[in-house]
Amino acid sequence: MIGFILCSVSLAALVQNQNQFLPLLATPVALGVGLALMAVSLLAGYFKKAPAVIWHDGFATSGLLVWYAYWMQEFNYDAPMFFFFPLYFALLTSIVTLTLINKSEYFDLESIRHLRHLEKNSYFNIGTIMVFVLISLLITRHYMLYPIAMTFFIIRHTMTACLEIIDS
Repeated sequence: MIGFILCSVSLAALVQNQNQFLPLLATPVALGVGLALMAVSLLAGYFKKAPAVIWHDGFATSGLLVWYAYWMQEFNYDAPMFFFFPLYFALLTSIVTLTLINKSEYFDLESIRHLRHLEKNSYFNIGTIMVFVLISLLITRHYMLYPIAMTFFIIRHTMTACLEIIDS
């Protein structure tokens, strides 16, 4: 999810420097573009037109755009969450990519078996987690809900990416 990492770091840098580009990211047009990209990513994944890594990246990146555009209307422009949440997403995604996804071919058989069991578990179903992410975007009163939902999404993406590498 290199696109998501780069967009998260870019958003954090733009917010920290109060760049003049930020008001463009908080417009209804940006919200519409984010929602359209999110829909395209979901459809590409549903119809298996793109690899999971690509459409997961598209979903997460467009979700970040939707989050900023929608939530910026509800909170002050200098709210710390607009700087720290993208940094958290970039850091978490980078860590799991470097420590788990890139090392997944070295997993032992017991770890692979547990990973496959977790993948089959309904609590870690990608559809359920994506619905959780979408709902969390709408509920602005609970500002920690979106980062929690995205954390689950990143964990689920990590499981999927690891199993794809193991199976190939």
